[in-house]
Amino acid sequence: MKILAIALALTLILSVAATAGQNPDTKVAVHVQAHNAKQSCINLPVVADCSDIVTTFGASYSFDGFPVFFDLYGVTTVEYSLTWPAWTYSCAFNNCADLVIGGIFWPGDAITHAWTQCQLGYSIIGGYGWWYADVGSAGHICPIPHTESGFLGVIDCEFAEDVPMCVFCAGVEGAIGDDPCAPTATEASTWGGIKSMFK
Repeated sequence: MKILAIALALTLILSVAATAGQNPDTKVAVHVQAHNAKQSCINLPVVADCSDIVTTFGASYSFDGFPVFFDLYGVTTVEYSLTWPAWTYSCAFNNCADLVIGGIFWPGDAITHAWTQCQLGYSIIGGYGWWYADVGSAGHICPIPHTESGFLGVIDCEFAEDVPMCVFCAGVEGAIGDDPCAPTATEASTWGGIKSMFK
């Protein structure tokens, strides 16, 4: 029985891996920094490693946020929604892709960024927003599945979908953001469960 359970678990894991696209290790986080009035798509943050992503910001009520998909090979499309506390002011969001459907103004809004050519590299930022938080209103800005399609993830250069294995929220106004370099509970518990079958 134990051998059958192990074989079934390994079959499921391998079948999921076989259906994954070119970005099976993709992750998504929200990078936050002080608002820059001269921010544009030309001077987006450079994310060459998970340690380049800042997920905790509390120096000001006015800040910029960048949904960043990372640990990638190449993508043509990214799709997501964002959620955050119901602050008084809407988000001023800017698209940096060739094509866009939707927009981010209020919590739960959804967006799809697409490029006409495959975008190769470790990370991609499809756009960025400017938030002005209510004073003393700590909270998190989190990527969530697109509220219309239900998809959170990327489409690779062969037009296959990859769902992030990890989602990291940003913390503002005193809230602590997730560590984008930390291992996930999902990975640890899944592997731990498989290892326990061998005992």
